[in-house]
Amino acid sequence: FFTDFVTGKGTLDQDDWAWDEFLAFLRLAKTPPANILLSSYWTMGAVRHGDYIAKVRFTPDPAAAAAVVRRDIDPTSAAEVFRPALQAELQERPYAFDIQVQLCTDLERMPVEDLTVEWPEKLSPSVTVARLRLPQQDISSPENLAKMDALSFTPWRVTAEHAPLGNIMRARKEVYRHSSIARHKLNEQPRTEPRSADEVLGPAR
Repeated sequence: FFTDFVTGKGTLDQDDWAWDEFLAFLRLAKTPPANILLSSYWTMGAVRHGDYIAKVRFTPDPAAAAAVVRRDIDPTSAAEVFRPALQAELQERPYAFDIQVQLCTDLERMPVEDLTVEWPEKLSPSVTVARLRLPQQDISSPENLAKMDALSFTPWRVTAEHAPLGNIMRARKEVYRHSSIARHKLNEQPRTEPRSADEVLGPAR
């Protein structure tokens, strides 16, 4: 596996061997399983932030994260472990994520095209610009699971001011679209694009 991955099964010149990608994979593999409420989530690639270039992340609100009871997850303990832990936490208490923006201040050290390069916080610290609040709720019903299973996610469902940037993000647009089409066809589910937030979330209160 190691040789095949790094050398592209012998198709890559030595200068192009995928060392950065492999080391990123190793770092990810070393991350211990935990409740998904305790993880941070990034846009992967860069996006527009008005007239600027940025990366966006959702990171747990410290107070909300401290209240989580079911923290460590054992993937071998059951067929499904992450969803039951999430259900139990949200049944007991609300939760919140801080939405943070990191602006690109140096295209050489904070590249758009090479996603294996971590943007240094010392060059541009992430700034909290909003908060995502998850109310206390019961998400365990089969109807809720069916609605979730019919959803499609894409980084391109945004306004022009926040459009994704870079080759990988452009590739994701088509990969995600074709994946959604295939999954909905296999599951015999209708596939539609929402025309407003109300169609997904219900009218604002």
